[in-house]
Amino acid sequence: MIRHFHRKLLALTGGSGNHAPRARQTVYGSAGGRALSHAWRDLTNSERRLIELLLTKEFPGADALRRQLETARVSVIDAEGSLQFRVSGPPANVQRRVPTEGYYFDTEGVDYRPAVNVLLHVVEGKLHELEVYKDDGSPIETSLDAVDISRFHLP
Repeated sequence: MIRHFHRKLLALTGGSGNHAPRARQTVYGSAGGRALSHAWRDLTNSERRLIELLLTKEFPGADALRRQLETARVSVIDAEGSLQFRVSGPPANVQRRVPTEGYYFDTEGVDYRPAVNVLLHVVEGKLHELEVYKDDGSPIETSLDAVDISRFHLP
């Protein structure tokens, strides 16, 4: 119900504005072929490139977030592939919890909804979460680690 409301809110706002964190059921084990745990690891090259692309957008605090990204360790927190961050560096003076976001279509040859949305959350000036979810709630076919960066859209 809450996830449905979140999707409706994004549809009404066009995916912009201040986003509240979505309700999530944290899963341990494996889902959709992706192992889930709270083990901290480095970003994969694909994840790093995608976040760097999100941070090409200019907004207050973007430079500080780029510096934080250099120190980032992450942990997968849900079946969709959302990540939580551990970073160091000076806090970013951002004006919104979600200062940047993007989306991609995870079915080859499809360039319309449902989209996989990727939102970068900042809490207390620190990279906090990379939220990933699909518009219609169906399973994500192409994970963040496998997405072709040329298919990623910035609004």
